[in-house]
Amino acid sequence: MEHIQIQLLAEKILGLTPEQTDALVDRGEDYDTPLKERFGIDLQTFGKIANALIPLTPIIQEPNTEKFIHAFVEFQNGHGTILAKKDFAE
Repeated sequence: MEHIQIQLLAEKILGLTPEQTDALVDRGEDYDTPLKERFGIDLQTFGKIANALIPLTPIIQEPNTEKFIHAFVEFQNGHGTILAKKDFAE
């Protein structure tokens, strides 16, 4: 997974709104502080856990490329948004 995908996934599990994320970045903070407060881990460790878990997510077909991927998906209003993905390796 790309670093930006790990950050987006962290934002979602922390329940941060876009405004809260912007404020976090504007203050020069990183994701380590809220992750440590909530889960006792930093972003690097969170990324390792997310990368270890993504093969356990369902296999879906990516709409744009039609490739098969594992993905963390957020559903809102009947639509899914891919937060983080990894190519499916048979």
